[in-house]
Amino acid sequence: MALANILNERTARYFDLVNEPQTLKGIDGIPIADSEYKDFPANGTTVPTNWDVSFGDVLNWSKGRPTEAYFVMENRTLLKNPDRTGSGYLTIPFIVTRNTRNALMKYEYVIQGIGKDYVSTVEMHPDDIFIQKNWGSVPAEMHSRNVEFIYDPLEEFLYVNIPHTSKSKEFKLGSTTMKDIETWFTGALEDQSSFRVKYNFTGPHFQKYHDVYRLHTETLPLPKTWSAVPGTIDIGHDHSRGEWTFYGDRKHLNDAKKHVQEFYKDLSITIEDEPPHKVVSIV
Repeated sequence: MALANILNERTARYFDLVNEPQTLKGIDGIPIADSEYKDFPANGTTVPTNWDVSFGDVLNWSKGRPTEAYFVMENRTLLKNPDRTGSGYLTIPFIVTRNTRNALMKYEYVIQGIGKDYVSTVEMHPDDIFIQKNWGSVPAEMHSRNVEFIYDPLEEFLYVNIPHTSKSKEFKLGSTTMKDIETWFTGALEDQSSFRVKYNFTGPHFQKYHDVYRLHTETLPLPKTWSAVPGTIDIGHDHSRGEWTFYGDRKHLNDAKKHVQEFYKDLSITIEDEPPHKVVSIV
């Protein structure tokens, strides 16, 4: 896409066909009759030629979460909200942002119209102004590997995914940099390791865990090349049991374990390597 077109691109429009149907007009400026849009369209439906809509605009037939929101594609067909969460939230996909370098500005009216609470992610081009301003320029190697950049406007996390792998990590707005992303990316390309942390806290240990630790809400210090994901968790009024899986580059495996051990220095946990499942108890 030419630079001039990128700089002069139009902001996507949002049409709420439940609460403000009069905003959808024909090319003659007259509101479209409700009989023309009252039924939910099928994915891939072609928009009538007399509707005043453009590529990237969003038509929403939903009453709550945007489960029936559709993007207008370049050929005037409709793409249903891809909803990567599976829970009815809006995903603004790369197919409509790949030619923009300011996705948040392009979709500001859509995000405002649907509500930030109902927008899960915005898939961005690596050269997006928002990424460059808040993290820095994406290195050429990450460009060449088609690394994906996905922003969560509610939680303010930038998710970085390496395609065709399960490797992904989130980077908090305001507290991480492109250097952090590069460090993780380099480590993700090396040999990987993982281990599980299991815990079962009751009595005084549960109270201490509840008041001080709370791993599921605490930011556990880890090497920048490592991540953690929760497994099963069972929390009651007098107990908490569950497990977390930690994964990252093999080079920093012992360092990652050390961070976990220091975090739980006065509580009993179990560390299991994966694989092999070598069990080490820490008291």
